[in-house]
Amino acid sequence: MKKNTLIILTLMLSTMNLFAQANEDKYLRSSLSMILIETDDFPEKNAVMESWNNYPFPDKYNEHDIDLKSININSIQLTDDYLLEKGYLQDTLDNPLKLMKATAVPVRYLNVEQTIAVVIPTDKQIMQLKIDKVLEETGLGKQLISSWFNRSSDGIFDMSLIQERGFYNASEMEAALASGQVRGMAALADAGAELIKNTFVTFTSLEFNPNEPVAAAVRDAAKQTASESNLPSFVLNKTMKGIDAVYEKTKEGYFVSSKTWLFQLAWDESIATTFYSDLYTNPAAFDVTDIFKLEFVGVQYNQSLVTFKIGEKRTLEQVIDLALVRNVDNAFAELQKDNDVFKPATPISYVDPFTAKIGLKEGISAGDKFEVLEMVWDEKTGQTSWKKVGTCTVDKKAPIWDNRYAQGEDTEPQTDEDGNIVTATTFKGSSNIEVGMLLKQVK
Repeated sequence: MKKNTLIILTLMLSTMNLFAQANEDKYLRSSLSMILIETDDFPEKNAVMESWNNYPFPDKYNEHDIDLKSININSIQLTDDYLLEKGYLQDTLDNPLKLMKATAVPVRYLNVEQTIAVVIPTDKQIMQLKIDKVLEETGLGKQLISSWFNRSSDGIFDMSLIQERGFYNASEMEAALASGQVRGMAALADAGAELIKNTFVTFTSLEFNPNEPVAAAVRDAAKQTASESNLPSFVLNKTMKGIDAVYEKTKEGYFVSSKTWLFQLAWDESIATTFYSDLYTNPAAFDVTDIFKLEFVGVQYNQSLVTFKIGEKRTLEQVIDLALVRNVDNAFAELQKDNDVFKPATPISYVDPFTAKIGLKEGISAGDKFEVLEMVWDEKTGQTSWKKVGTCTVDKKAPIWDNRYAQGEDTEPQTDEDGNIVTATTFKGSSNIEVGMLLKQVK
């Protein structure tokens, strides 16, 4: 690690132009790239693409810019050779017992009599395989590194982005992140290691289904049942009106299903040493290397329903926009809960009352537990680290900040019981908690 520190310091000193920033959001963030999985059957595809392109990027992450923004999954072909390479099509089912056991999985029969077959991937596995193929063929890991080091058209790297994002860790920490203990140059030196290894990529597929066909089917079935129930005519008429009212309320909008795959850039001491020693000043070597990989972290399946209120007027674009944003937000909230490595850190805004800008968008609930972190300087190792200094919970007696996306909705400002507008979530915790320390949710 000392060797890398010296290398990074040398590179930074050659380009460094220290600057001060007044932004209060100077805190440790992971970096994120988001990729949309397109399909040929998107309803209102232009509206979907516009909504995705205008998606409010999660503010707890740095937006990591890469060339790959979307992929058309239908254009990706999986050959038998590729499936064999990935471990499929290898086990031949050639007796009745094996074939019976394989009834729960898709198979490909190899003869007319259907007595010989091989197991083929499921739909979920096919999607995963296609994403893996995209990672391989596009060199996505290399794209992420190129973005980190601001690679120019002639292959030259610089440290400007590392410096900029590392500076969040190494600045004077106006929000008291370091409590005066962090030395700027040291944080700049290890910023590359700390920031690059926390680089993530998501692939998101979306399926839009209009509510009306489902609502109509439910209405027709309910009316059929009511008609056959021998109800008195005045009761039947009232029931039919009620069924129609439910239909009118639920027919507009979309039912949205999404799947979000999460990957993390592999970055360790060995990879860093190779990069700084052999690739940083050798564009040709970087062009042919394949050491930059992404590791699968998890996948989240999510569903949401967006409807109109009676008498409410929304454009189709607004409905799609609201459905997409809320669905993706929910997927991110669940991925954060399920994967510690992806959980964002949130700075403490105030201590009286103790609040932080995190809320329903991130999926938190009353009583949820968080650990409190402070950045400290280790004299022995010459590195910075995050130290747990306390715990806190979401205050059960105070409203949770509703920071969910509400495009096209005419809503009143959220207030507490005293009529104050809610702009953050209130917590209860240790007395030694200070402004600028970070919160990270625990299970």
